[in-house]
Amino acid sequence: MSLNKPSFKQTQIEFAAHIRNPELNPKPDTIEDRRMAIYRDLFINSISGLLSGSFPVIRTLYNDDDWQKLVRSYFKKEHNKTPHFPEIPREFVAYLKGHQNIDISKPFLYELAHYEWLELHLEKHSLEIETLNIEIDDKLLLNQTPIVSPLVRLQSYQYPVHQIKKSFQPKDKLEHPLFMVVWRDINYQVQFSTMNTFSALLLEKLINQSELNGRQLLEKLAAEHQHPDQEQFVQFGLQTLKQWFEQNIIISTQ
Repeated sequence: MSLNKPSFKQTQIEFAAHIRNPELNPKPDTIEDRRMAIYRDLFINSISGLLSGSFPVIRTLYNDDDWQKLVRSYFKKEHNKTPHFPEIPREFVAYLKGHQNIDISKPFLYELAHYEWLELHLEKHSLEIETLNIEIDDKLLLNQTPIVSPLVRLQSYQYPVHQIKKSFQPKDKLEHPLFMVVWRDINYQVQFSTMNTFSALLLEKLINQSELNGRQLLEKLAAEHQHPDQEQFVQFGLQTLKQWFEQNIIISTQ
């Protein structure tokens, strides 16, 4: 195999393979181990530092040795493929999704990583939003279609990811899914809120449809759930819409 490649190219391949997984790939013969150790530490420490800053809660759950093992397991060639530094946290989440048994003591690890990445993703997102300078009253929210900010994400989790910390690491899934909305407001602050089933369903409908106005959507949901008092249901939903507008989850109507 090496006969068909220039010697420097083969050295590069061996160098990269050794950096990623030194236990399985010997260093190039032309590089002394003292110098190679500098590169081994430099690369893994760079990745470790980036992931520590991107996933601060996860980092607190591990001692230094176990954290390095986790980072090293991700750093292998088959997992860490992106050449773009900002994309490394996203790939780390994808790695944990595909290896959800990598740490059986932390069955929540993938979901926690996804939640932390989502906050980071929205914080760094280049998109900027503007809200209407006018007050949106009840009539507008009901007679027009509320528009959800593009910096809103609705997620469901099987673990209470917003509560996990070193002293609270749940082993069992929740009895019912946890619905959460994560968003960035007009002050560039990332916010989150847990939601009940109705609120999650309403927000999902708003995100995925544009043909119904607020009242029509609420009336449709009331009919689907066979609510005995449709107008009461609409008024309850209206209060939710008003709160979302104040929180910059809804940014306008059309």
